[in-house]
Amino acid sequence: MNEYKASDREAEEGFLVFCQGVIESNIDKYLKRSSELGVEIKVLYDHYRSDNPELHNDLVMAISMKAQVDDSLLKNEKALEKPYFGRVDYIDKEDGRKYTLYVGKNGVMKDGTEPLVIDWRAPVSSIYYENQVGEGFYQVPEQEKRQVTLDRKRTYEIAQRKLLDYYDAEVIANDELLTKYLGKNKEAVLGEIIATIQKEQNDIIRQTPYRNMVVQGVAGSGKTTVAMHRISYILYNYGDRFQPKEFFVIGSNKMLLNYITGVLPDLDVHGINQMVMEDFFIWLLDRDFKEKSYKVLRKEPGEEEQVLGRFQRLKGSLDWLDSIKRYLDRLERRSIRMESVLCWDEVVYTDEAIQAFLDNNSRYSIQSKIDMLNKRVLIKVRDYLQMMSAEPEVIRAESKKYRNYFGNRAWKKSLLDHYMEFVEDLAKEKGEFREELDALLLRLSRKELDVYDLAALVFMKKRIKDTEEIDEVRHIVIDEAQDFGSFVFGVMKQILPKATYTIMGDVSQNINYSSGMNDWEVLKKQIFSPDRDFFYVLAKSYRNTIEISEYAQCILKHGSFASYPIEPIIRHGKRPEILFDIPEGKLLECCVERIGEWRREGYETIAVICRDQAESARVRKMLSERIVVEQTDAENSKFATGVMVLPVALTKGLEFDTVFLWDPTKEKYPCNDANVKLLYVAATRALHQLVIAAEGALSEILMSR
Repeated sequence: MNEYKASDREAEEGFLVFCQGVIESNIDKYLKRSSELGVEIKVLYDHYRSDNPELHNDLVMAISMKAQVDDSLLKNEKALEKPYFGRVDYIDKEDGRKYTLYVGKNGVMKDGTEPLVIDWRAPVSSIYYENQVGEGFYQVPEQEKRQVTLDRKRTYEIAQRKLLDYYDAEVIANDELLTKYLGKNKEAVLGEIIATIQKEQNDIIRQTPYRNMVVQGVAGSGKTTVAMHRISYILYNYGDRFQPKEFFVIGSNKMLLNYITGVLPDLDVHGINQMVMEDFFIWLLDRDFKEKSYKVLRKEPGEEEQVLGRFQRLKGSLDWLDSIKRYLDRLERRSIRMESVLCWDEVVYTDEAIQAFLDNNSRYSIQSKIDMLNKRVLIKVRDYLQMMSAEPEVIRAESKKYRNYFGNRAWKKSLLDHYMEFVEDLAKEKGEFREELDALLLRLSRKELDVYDLAALVFMKKRIKDTEEIDEVRHIVIDEAQDFGSFVFGVMKQILPKATYTIMGDVSQNINYSSGMNDWEVLKKQIFSPDRDFFYVLAKSYRNTIEISEYAQCILKHGSFASYPIEPIIRHGKRPEILFDIPEGKLLECCVERIGEWRREGYETIAVICRDQAESARVRKMLSERIVVEQTDAENSKFATGVMVLPVALTKGLEFDTVFLWDPTKEKYPCNDANVKLLYVAATRALHQLVIAAEGALSEILMSR
C-alpha cells in the first residue's frame, strides 16, 4: 500500500462515493426516460399509417431518442463498478486555469452537461498516457498542440465499487504497475488494458486516420489490442466522417477474428465488418463469385514449402501483380479497336485520338473505357452528320450503327477464364516455373482457389469489368499481416485507392514462410509512401515472463533471418520446462498431470499446441477421454476458457495463461527458417508457464544455443 495522508485517501474515497451517486442518479433517470419512450413508441406504432409523414417522422425520432438513451444507460451501468482508472491535475497554458480530470473507460456526465469522468478517447485524456509530471501537451485532432503543466498523475485500483489503492507516478503504467496487472490470469488482464496503455501504444492509437500505418510489433507487444482501441478512438473523434460499417477488420483465421474483435463492444464499437482475407476478396468479387461452384483452399503452414516452394514466393510478390498487369494491357489492346473511325468514308475519330484517350484514362477499367469511347464516337458521328445536313431519321439510323462500336457489356470469358489464360501465357514466358504453373492450371480447372487466386480475380474484375468505385470501404485493419505476401497488399491498394490502412504484424511470426512477409521493406517503399505514411516498431513485450521471453529469443537464433529485438517487461516466473525422450505412451499422462496442476493454481486459459490439424484432432480425442476439453475446428473455433487443443497456426495472435507444446520432435520440426518461426509462435503464446514435452528426440530448434 502506498503512503498517503489520511485526508488524501478520505478525499479520494469521498469522490468515488459521490461519483457513484451521480451514476446511480443517471441510471434512474435513463431507465425512466427509456420506459417513457418505449410507451410512446408503442402508441405511435399502434396508430401508424404509412400515408402520414408527420406520424412517420415522430416514430423515427422516438426510436432514435430511445437508442441514444439506452446507450447512455448502458455506459452508466458499466461505469458504476469502476467509474475511472486515472486522474490528472494540470494547468492549461492557453487559459491559465487549473484542472483536475478523472479518466475512465466511459465518460460520465453530471446533470447531462457537466463532465464528471472523461472518456479515455477524448483528446484531453492523452495527457494521462503521454506526459510525465512537468511540461507537456496534448493534441486535439486537426488543431495545434495544447501546452500544459502536469502536476499530478494518479492511477486507481477500484473493484466491486471499492477503492483498493492508488498510485502516483511520473510515468503512468510503469513496469511496477504493469507487473502487478500482468501477474493476474488472462481474463483479469483484459479488464486492465485501457488503464495500462503505454506512450508508444497511445501514439499509434491516436494517429490520424487519413494516413496509412504499418506496425511491427514483437510477440506480446499489444499490437492487436492497439488496433482495436484505434478503431474506437477514430469512431469517437471522427464520427462525423467515418461510420462503423466502413471499417473492415481482416485476420488470417476465424478464431483470431472472434478473439480480437470480442473486445470491441466493451470499447463502444458496434457494427464493423470482420472477415478473414479470403472472405474479404469473395465479398469484393460479389456476383462474380458463386460460392457453391468454388472451393477455397486454406493451406496449413509447411504445406506450401513441400509442394510449391519458390513458386509461392513469386505468387505472393509484386512481380505476380506486374505480370497480371501486362496480361491486362494485352487484353485491352485486343478488346478495343484501335483503327480510325469512319462515317460516310470520313474520319470522325482518329486512331491517335483514341490512343490519347486510353493513355489519359488508364485508371479506368476496360469496360469503362469501352463505354466512354462508345459515347464519344456517337457524339462525333452525330456532329458530323448534322454538319453534313443529314435528315433526323438518317442521323438516328446511322447513329444506331455506332452505339456499341467499341463493344458492349457482354464478356465472352469469365474472370476465371481470363486468369487461366494469364497463367498459360506466363508459362510460356517463365519456363523455369512450367511445372508449378501447370499444377496451378489443373487446380484452377477444378475451381480450387487460394487467397492469391482470389486476389488476382478481384484485381482482374477491377481492371476488366468494374465501372464504379468501391465506396463502402474507408479504413482497413489487417492483423497478423505478415502471413500475406506483398501481392495481396498491392491488389488492395489498387482496387481501394481511397481507403486507409492500419497494418499490424511481426515478421518473426510469418508462418507462411515462402509467400508471407519476411520484412516490411516492399510494403513501406513500394506500396505505401515512406514520406507520407507511418511505420512504428513496438519492441516491448508485455505478455511473457522474462524466462519465457529469453527462451523464445533463443529459438529465433536458430533462424537465418533478421529479427526485431524484444524488450520484455520485468516480470519473472518459472523457467520453461523442457522434457524429451519421454517413454512411448507416457506423453498423454504427462500432459494431463500438468493441466491438473495449472487448474489447481487457478489458471483459466490452457493451450495444448500441436503441429497441425490432424495431430490436434488425435490429441483432442485422447485428452477428452481423461479431462474436459473445448471442442474446436479450424473454421468455427472460438477462444474459450478451459483447455483448448490447437494446431500452432491457429494460436497465432492468441495468448493463454499456460501452454503445453505437444511432441515437437526433430522429425516434425526439422531445422529451417519456416519451423523456427512456427516454434517461436508456439513458445510466445504463454503468459505464465510453458512446458515442452516430446516422446522422441527434441527438435534442434528448441535446444539452447
